[in-house]
Amino acid sequence: MRWLFVLLAVLGASGVTALPAQAQDFSFASVQEEARRVAGEAYRGPVPVASPALKSLSYDQYKKVRFRSEKALWQSTSSLFRAEFFPAGFIYSAPVSVFSVTGGKAVPVVAAPDMFDFSNADIADPGPLALAGFRLTYPLHGPKLDEVVAFLGASYFRPIGRDQAYGASARGLAIDTGLPRPEEFPYFRSFWLVTPADGAREAVVWALLDTPAAAGAYAFTIRPGARTVVEVSATIFMRHSVSLMGVAPLTSMYFTGKNTLRRDDHRPEVHDSDGLFMHSGSGERIWRPLVNPAALAVSSFVDRDPRGFGLLQRERGFAQYQDLGAAYHARPGLWVEPLDPWGEGEVRLLELPTDSEVHDNVAAFWAPRRPPQRGERMDLRYRLSALATEPLADTTGRVVATRTGALSGRPRQRLLTAEFSGGDLDSIKEEQPVEAVVSISTGKLITQRAERLPGGAWRLTAEVEPAGKKPIELRGFLRLRGEALTETWTYVLRP
Repeated sequence: MRWLFVLLAVLGASGVTALPAQAQDFSFASVQEEARRVAGEAYRGPVPVASPALKSLSYDQYKKVRFRSEKALWQSTSSLFRAEFFPAGFIYSAPVSVFSVTGGKAVPVVAAPDMFDFSNADIADPGPLALAGFRLTYPLHGPKLDEVVAFLGASYFRPIGRDQAYGASARGLAIDTGLPRPEEFPYFRSFWLVTPADGAREAVVWALLDTPAAAGAYAFTIRPGARTVVEVSATIFMRHSVSLMGVAPLTSMYFTGKNTLRRDDHRPEVHDSDGLFMHSGSGERIWRPLVNPAALAVSSFVDRDPRGFGLLQRERGFAQYQDLGAAYHARPGLWVEPLDPWGEGEVRLLELPTDSEVHDNVAAFWAPRRPPQRGERMDLRYRLSALATEPLADTTGRVVATRTGALSGRPRQRLLTAEFSGGDLDSIKEEQPVEAVVSISTGKLITQRAERLPGGAWRLTAEVEPAGKKPIELRGFLRLRGEALTETWTYVLRP
């Protein structure tokens, strides 16, 4: 649910108390061994434990439960990081086990009533307490601690960088997502928070993931900054084979924008991300504008050893959204970079229809051509960045807007435009023989042209005529004397 993602920026949480008597030797190798052991057992899903008082909370009540910052983990150390916790309640009734690791010793932590402020939620007696997740804080903007990453619900986690507001989310793993059968929802059942050294600018979190198909050990190295970066290492042990494995899955929301019908809304656009960007193994840069489709839409970008992919928010001006509360102009892009070759597979994009901005309706992930089979081990390493700028800085022009519309007097035909800006493109004068290169999968391409716009941007225009009800996949870019000036714009026109 969209609630899962909206909560994190505003929500307080439960605190924890260490139990030193239960300390034990621990390392990431211990997490890997635990994942191997768990994968050899029958799957047992989480058992809800939230107290009736907390489970019955509404969204508004739950976000009013505040964590007392003076009770944060590592409060008594000189670390730049602090750990604060979310209580099991509302829709987050599944408990997670949490441990603090110092000097190779893992110490379990438990919720304590005096670490919460329930007064604003009108709760006199919260009943038994359990933990549902946590967040890390860090002096991102100044002496005051700011939230930089949060783990809450299933296998969701969200990093955030300087001057950013929560938007898109990451997940640990996706199983059978978008197939004509129920997907699995892997969840992190245990976390180990490694105590950062004094003055350290990175924090390490280990996690045990579980799902009917597999169990996995995850290591997250978190480095806050203008781009908060999370390096992920995962070892996954398969219980049974799957049809579709989603690696480094991302989730976001696209409600309305330039390429959708106008709505009765004072805001011009409403979205957490406006496109999928992909840097292929061959070096091609591909941009796919997001849509709010009438029905489930699945797009596949086949590749070998991709260099990166992500859901980005390119439009960053307040005037494009006019929403002070949601701050869509400050939502970060999430960018995935493999740290090892991933072989053959595809970046898969799923777009679902939504009638509200409170629902996430976009997902993107890497799907290996051959998913891991029963009894196999899968090792993954990748870097996830929360960024407000382009992930690749070079001279390539990029797509900044996509628009579609009808053609007057020609009801069967459609006009599509893609606007490009940035890199060397902005300095190229209109006298230069810049050409639009467009291809379509079906239907008829009536015309294609390139035009320079006031201010320096260039526009690619294509007029097409569909063949009946068949969708048209378009690909286009701008070229000068045989050399590509821009990334590749792709779009699916559904009549």
